[in-house]
Amino acid sequence: MKNLKICTAIRNKTIEDEIIKIIQDSGWTHSNVIMDDVVNEHRAENQVFIIEDNYSQILNLVEFHNSCYLNFIPTVVLSAADSKCKEWVKGVKFPEKYFHCGLMNFRMIATQTIETMSALSEAHRNLVVKKYREAATSIFKKSALDFRSFLNEVLIMSLDILYAERGSIMLLNEKGNLVIEAATKKEIVGIEIPPSNDNVAWTVVNTMKPIFVENIDHDPRFKRSSSGYNKDHFLSIPIFLNKKIAGVFNLSDKMVSLLFDKNDYDKANELLSVLEPYLYINKLANYIRTLRNQ
Repeated sequence: MKNLKICTAIRNKTIEDEIIKIIQDSGWTHSNVIMDDVVNEHRAENQVFIIEDNYSQILNLVEFHNSCYLNFIPTVVLSAADSKCKEWVKGVKFPEKYFHCGLMNFRMIATQTIETMSALSEAHRNLVVKKYREAATSIFKKSALDFRSFLNEVLIMSLDILYAERGSIMLLNEKGNLVIEAATKKEIVGIEIPPSNDNVAWTVVNTMKPIFVENIDHDPRFKRSSSGYNKDHFLSIPIFLNKKIAGVFNLSDKMVSLLFDKNDYDKANELLSVLEPYLYINKLANYIRTLRNQ
């Protein structure tokens, strides 16, 4: 809980000062609510929002981003006794993302409330991964679905969770080339990429480490023509199978304003850990086919 960032928007200066002191005494970080905090949810660290109900524009912006099931901005809404905010909370799409509390009473339960809202956010994240696992299992069980179609559906789910518009899954084949097995750009599926020193994906394979690129035009490691990305920034992540490099997962065109960061990498690795057993089954199936053809 010590890595929490508490974002506040409170007009009552006396109460705000008291709450800031509680936050600081608990070892948490405090900041005023800014746009990037809202649109990027808890990208770099876990966040809890504390917003006074008369900041209606901020609350409406938070709700706009909270109305997506996959996004979770835990928000404490502070209100006066005559406030109509209870009705507002009842009318939102996912009311469990909000905790309504009287402005004067919040000081007495601030620490417990913040910890509970943070725990709720973490529980929701675990639930999203669980549902992802269940959906992947359901897709994989469709006997008529080939492995590329399976990877394509998994890729679409992954991009939704990771706030990326574009991406691809590349796997090493028996010839030692990278093959694009799934991609948002359908026409590149099936392309084989032989080893190359200035290729982003091959750099990930050779180093077995993720690559964060902030601006490919200013990155001496790569050429824009070799990246295939529209935007300057992207994230490429190694895919492991039994602790050996098996491919690369690429993310680009982030839908929110910040660059890809370690939080995105951690989330992506959670999803890849779900994907690993299916990759293993497919590898065994390919090996069996090879034996039969000998």
